[in-house]
Amino acid sequence: MRATARLFDADSHLFVFDATVLSCEPLAGGEYAVILDKTAFFPEGGGQDADRGTLGGVFVRDVQVSADGVICHTLPAPLSPGAVVRGEVDAAVRLERMQCHSGEHLVSGAVYAQYGFHNVGFHLGDEDVTLDFDGVLTREQLNGIEDTVNRYIRACLPVRTFYPAPEELATLQYRAKLALTENVRIVEIGDGDLLCDRCACCAPHVRNTGEIGLIKLLDCIHYKGGIRVHMLAGSRALRDYRQQFGAISEIAVALSVRREDAVGAFRRVQTENEELRHSLASLRRQMQDLRAAALPETDGNLCLFEEGLDMNGLRQLLNRAVHKCSGVCGVFTGSDEAGYAYVIGRRDPSLDLRRFTGTIRETLNARGGGSAEMLQGRAATSRSAIQSFFDSHTFSDS
Repeated sequence: MRATARLFDADSHLFVFDATVLSCEPLAGGEYAVILDKTAFFPEGGGQDADRGTLGGVFVRDVQVSADGVICHTLPAPLSPGAVVRGEVDAAVRLERMQCHSGEHLVSGAVYAQYGFHNVGFHLGDEDVTLDFDGVLTREQLNGIEDTVNRYIRACLPVRTFYPAPEELATLQYRAKLALTENVRIVEIGDGDLLCDRCACCAPHVRNTGEIGLIKLLDCIHYKGGIRVHMLAGSRALRDYRQQFGAISEIAVALSVRREDAVGAFRRVQTENEELRHSLASLRRQMQDLRAAALPETDGNLCLFEEGLDMNGLRQLLNRAVHKCSGVCGVFTGSDEAGYAYVIGRRDPSLDLRRFTGTIRETLNARGGGSAEMLQGRAATSRSAIQSFFDSHTFSDS
């Protein structure tokens, strides 16, 4: 079968077209492989997902291209061979992806021109765009790249796609060179003295850089000896700015400051909260000292129920209270309905509490474990059952 005519090559803004169904074959799972004489649907490739839309009113689930250039559309319902059907590409999705993909070309071209690093990886997802380079860039350098590409956007430079003849291709300087000598599609951004990028690429692109609108370089991480950059472009960058603006505005209102002062105000709140946490921790230690000091010495086990303590607070109180009894000390917090968190310790260093984990689990319907000197976990039982257990049980190695 001859290669499918690629309408998106000639016109990336063609979203509605009519085509003849050449074949429709059933696939596993109740789907159908539909081949047309021509299509405006871009198939998955070059780090970009396939276009979305409908054929004959039927949703197009996937679009793939074979090695010989035949483009196959996967549909959940059949189309009649020989029929002329209308295809409708999701224009919003296509335009957003073109903004991102053309934006990636601008960024990769600028990085190569300024630092000589190659783009060695690219992925255009539904939310995120990542670019991998074979060299490391600082945040300051990325900010410079960002300034450069947004200047290109404001210049509304032309974007041209073409298939050069083999003799022209042999002398042409472009990125992403392969061993191919023909049928290589070139995307060229800019012209004359302001040629920003020239790269081999199969995907649809904007008609001029102004259609990209905006490029924002986000996080970057070291990756495989180089760097991975996360990027937003066009409507995605606008949505992100709107979200960030809304978030910083809410923070500014909550802190009763201007937006530009929100970061400083937040840091002051962080410092104040840290000081309060230290003060609170000091007060809790003093309270636990007083609580432990008020406990009478007991010849046997000691069981305490305390409200509002986390596991760290339970351990701190246990470390003080364990010296008030000759047996085992347990500190519990919670309720009969929700269960009790606990820590259990002993003063006698020769007593290995791990010997009693089975008894505790069975008697108190508990989960947990620990070391020879301390056990911790949760008990799904009543306060009275816990108290009765500590009153009656003897923890002994004998």
